[in-house]
Amino acid sequence: MSAPLPRNSRTLLAIAMAALLVFLGGLLAAFLFSLASASRHFDRAAAAQAQMAAVARIEAIAAAGFPRRQLVAALRDYEASIARETTLLPPGSREQAAQRAEAMEARRLAALALTSADREAMRGMVARIAARERAEVAQVEDALRGLRRRTSWLAILLAAGSLAAAALGAFLLLRANRDLGREVDARTAELQAVDRSRRLFFAKASHELRTPVTVMRGEAEVTLSDPHASVADLRQSLAHVAANADFLGRRIEELLGLSKADDGQLALSFQPLSLTQLVRASVEGAQGYARSADVRIDLSAPGAPLRLSGDGRWLGQALLAVIDNGVKFSPQNAALHVTLTAEGDRAAIAVTDHGPGVLAEALPRIFDAYYQTDEGRMRGGTGLGLALARWVVEQHGGTIMAANDPAGGCQIRIELPLGGGAA
Repeated sequence: MSAPLPRNSRTLLAIAMAALLVFLGGLLAAFLFSLASASRHFDRAAAAQAQMAAVARIEAIAAAGFPRRQLVAALRDYEASIARETTLLPPGSREQAAQRAEAMEARRLAALALTSADREAMRGMVARIAARERAEVAQVEDALRGLRRRTSWLAILLAAGSLAAAALGAFLLLRANRDLGREVDARTAELQAVDRSRRLFFAKASHELRTPVTVMRGEAEVTLSDPHASVADLRQSLAHVAANADFLGRRIEELLGLSKADDGQLALSFQPLSLTQLVRASVEGAQGYARSADVRIDLSAPGAPLRLSGDGRWLGQALLAVIDNGVKFSPQNAALHVTLTAEGDRAAIAVTDHGPGVLAEALPRIFDAYYQTDEGRMRGGTGLGLALARWVVEQHGGTIMAANDPAGGCQIRIELPLGGGAA
């Protein structure tokens, strides 16, 4: 099974990696720029050394008495080295202007050598050129040393950044793997819960469907085995069969309805309806099952219709589930009381039985799917009817709750908003 990383881990990982990439990209760009600058500085240092060598030859020629022919050749080499260095400098820079000044002074020295015999003036000019070239070489060497230091630091930073990136990447990967492991464990637990729920659903469904079928078969077999059964007996037997068939149909609706509700596929269709008429119809629909269980249903409802917006089919199914539950827990020859009242903009439906009631610790759970009390388990059922009722009531913007009646039995109370409802 594969699962995506949790969103917070993906976001943190993306931000960290983006920051690292920007950091390493900046360091790499600075390092490459430093290398390009170093190349230019090395070329300029070579040109400066060539100029210094040319000046040294000029100084040697000056010491030998300025032989004109050698001086002119040395000055030509000097000017050529100045021209090469000038091309390495940024256009319009101060250094390039200084090189142009050196070229002009070299030309003046050449002109002086060709037109004058003033050797003292030439020696002074050679001395100035030599001093300036020595200063320039020292400046270039200082720049190279500074560049070497900067390049070394950039290399160290780049290596440290790469190690940090690797360490952080490993940390984030471990963290992401841990989060992914948790996510996989959570998804696995969910799948296991779904599987348990599915197996429980089928087990409960088979039991729920088997019980009324068994009752109907037994009723029919008993009646058919009596050759002297009267018409009244036959009609009573058929009434029991029909009541259990209706009960079975409602249980199937509950099973399918709650399954669709859990999957988000059960869509309610809201229409204006009369809650008074819906409650009366639900009581009437449960009468057959109540008669077969020897339970009387007493209904108290206002004569005027109470209007609301709702899904009549599923709201009626929810009311039938609550009434059937009351019938199931009512003793024989007892009455189940169904009352409909209205106060302000809300209506209340109370279904009160005279059964054994519900343990206090079990009351909050009787609306959970598949939950059954010990008494409910003995009386049959899936534990789905009240769960479906809660879902339907909440979709209508209402509430449903259960409480033990002080006089005995249990009361389930549904409150719904009048005149509107969920859209």
